[in-house]
Amino acid sequence: MNAASAAPPERRPPSNPVNRVQRMYKRSRLRRFIRRRKDATTYHLARFALWLPRQISLTRAMAAADCFGDLLYFALPETRRLALAHLEIAFGDSLDVSAREEIARAALRNAARCFVELAKFDEIGPQFDAYTSVEGWQHLEAVRDLGRGAIVITGHIGNWELLGGYFARKGVPIAAMARPLNDPRLNQLLVDFRTSNGVHSIMRESSTSSRDMLRILNRRGVLAMLIDQDMITPSVSVPFFGRPARTAVAPAVLAVRRDLPVVPCFAERRPEGGQRFMIMPPIFPSHSGDRTRDIVEITRRATHALEERIRANPAEWTWWIKRWRRPPVARLDLDSEIQ
Repeated sequence: MNAASAAPPERRPPSNPVNRVQRMYKRSRLRRFIRRRKDATTYHLARFALWLPRQISLTRAMAAADCFGDLLYFALPETRRLALAHLEIAFGDSLDVSAREEIARAALRNAARCFVELAKFDEIGPQFDAYTSVEGWQHLEAVRDLGRGAIVITGHIGNWELLGGYFARKGVPIAAMARPLNDPRLNQLLVDFRTSNGVHSIMRESSTSSRDMLRILNRRGVLAMLIDQDMITPSVSVPFFGRPARTAVAPAVLAVRRDLPVVPCFAERRPEGGQRFMIMPPIFPSHSGDRTRDIVEITRRATHALEERIRANPAEWTWWIKRWRRPPVARLDLDSEIQ
């Protein structure tokens, strides 16, 4: 059969745009329904998980947390896969497979222990000074003596929630910048815990967030921010374990704009139990005359400080965070906002 006698290709009738919109709407509704169900399930599981440790002693609850962390390692294959993949990125051939697996399991045990400490805070509170210790407190006192507050940066390492509570108990006004959780009830649980522990929560989307931040700083207080997540927010890519990682620049922008020191602070577990808090020397804006360069430099140095603590204590960082989930950004995209 020659080309001339070949039948023309069948043409599909054009799709109805109304039908396309209806299908998209149905998929969107289904996604929202599934997300609401997942959020509701997470909330009720969290309530149960907070109730259960309160029925037993702290020692037994911590032992149960270790068992639960091991269970999570096998029950959450995606979490396990991410943790092991990120450990391979961070340490490469310097750690064999069994060592990476042990760190991933230990990180999940630590997460479960952190949750127990929140649930048992009524028991920990009266002995908080014995349960915690601090190194480098003089660095915080020095920056507060400057009279203009400070930015505290940390990551999801150790029990960062108790770290905030330590500042509050030492009489330092502190507010934690946060993104609201999807489920408002779960978000309120966290806000209520922080409030009862002396830590004020400032939601990024709040219309009063700028005023709340200035109020804390004017009291020579500190703004606490986590810098180890790839968030949908103005970011710059800086080295993190040898690979560019998108990092929020909000702490550095605020530091440069208001000439504030950035103080890296971290938590880790003590061998005898409880938490040790480490306050590192402050990072000051360099005032180079190039504000963009100053912001990137502060972000790079703060991220380096976090990486050093994770290298020293890898078993307590949340390795399943999608730290490298998006490609690097070529440059800081804040030019119009920092003039």
